[in-house]
Amino acid sequence: MSRKSGTSVGATGRVKRTVRIIDSHTHPFGNGSLDLTKDIKSVRDAVLLRFRNPELWRSMFQGTDDLTDELIRDMDAYGIDKAVIQSRGVGGANEHVARAVRRHPNRLVGLFRPIYNVRDSGPQSKMDFKELGRQVDVWVAELGLKGMGEIRLSRFTSESAPEKIANDLIPLMEILARHRLPIMFLTAWTQFGTALYHCIPIFVDNLAEKFPEVPIIITKMGRGYDMLFEMCLLIAYKHENVYLDTVQTRPDHLARAVAEIGAERIMFGTDWEQTWRALKTPADLYTRSLAIVQKSGISAAQKEWVLGKTAATLYGI
Repeated sequence: MSRKSGTSVGATGRVKRTVRIIDSHTHPFGNGSLDLTKDIKSVRDAVLLRFRNPELWRSMFQGTDDLTDELIRDMDAYGIDKAVIQSRGVGGANEHVARAVRRHPNRLVGLFRPIYNVRDSGPQSKMDFKELGRQVDVWVAELGLKGMGEIRLSRFTSESAPEKIANDLIPLMEILARHRLPIMFLTAWTQFGTALYHCIPIFVDNLAEKFPEVPIIITKMGRGYDMLFEMCLLIAYKHENVYLDTVQTRPDHLARAVAEIGAERIMFGTDWEQTWRALKTPADLYTRSLAIVQKSGISAAQKEWVLGKTAATLYGI
C-alpha cells in the first residue's frame, strides 16, 4: 500500500493517521457535467481559458452542483480529515454550502460569500452594506457558516490606490468585526478579469491596523511570485491577525514564512475546484499541494500546524 501524506502503514498493513490535515481552501461547487481535462494541461491554460474557450468558461459558472462527494473522495484518498468549503459566489450559494456541511458534518466547515454579479470592468452597482450585514447575521446564526471566503474586490471598490481600496472596504470589515469572523483576500492573477491592482494585497496593511479583531487570510501567498510573496510576508510580519495559506506557493516561500511569522499563522490549502482538479500535470491537485509542505524542509511540529492545527484553531474545528 502506498503512503499518502498524513498517513503511515502500520504492522498490520492498515493505514493510520499521523498528522491531522485540514484543507482550508476549497470551492466544491460548479457544473458537474463538465470535463476540463482536455482543455487544462497547464496553469496558464486555466488562466487563459476565458479567452481561448469563452463558451466553456461561461458554462463552468452556469451551475451550482454540489461536488462535495467528489471532494471527499479525494480527501479520503490522501488522508485529509476536513475541508473548509466555500462557493464560487453564484446564486443561492451559501445555502448550498450550509446544506453540504449538514450532509457531511464531520468532514466539512462552511464559509459564506456575498452573492453578486460582478462586471470585469466599469462601475459596479452600489453595495447595500446594511442589507449585507443582515445577510451575514443569517449566514452565521442560521446557516452556521464560520467566516467570509474570497471576495472579488471589484464588487466593493473601483479604486486602485491601496488606501482608497481599504477605505471602501471599511463597511464590510465593520460587519465582520461584529462577529469577529475571518475573511480571505486573494493575491496575484486570477482566472477572472480581475485587475491586478486588486490582487496586490498592500491594502491589507490598512485594514489589519484598523480591525485587529478580524483575522485576515492572504490566500496563495503571492502564487510563487517573489515580489508579491515579499509583500504578503511583510504584512503578516507586521500584523498578528494576518494569516497566509499555501495554495500554489513555493516550498522555499513556505519555509521562509514559517521562519519569520511562525507555522501558527499558515494554513494548508489546495483551492480545490473544477479548474485545478482538472490539471494533472505534473501531478494531481492533492499531490502537488502536499508536496509544497513536504519539500519545504520545515519541522514535523511546524508541519502539524500548517497542515491542520492553524485552521482548526482559527475556525474552532
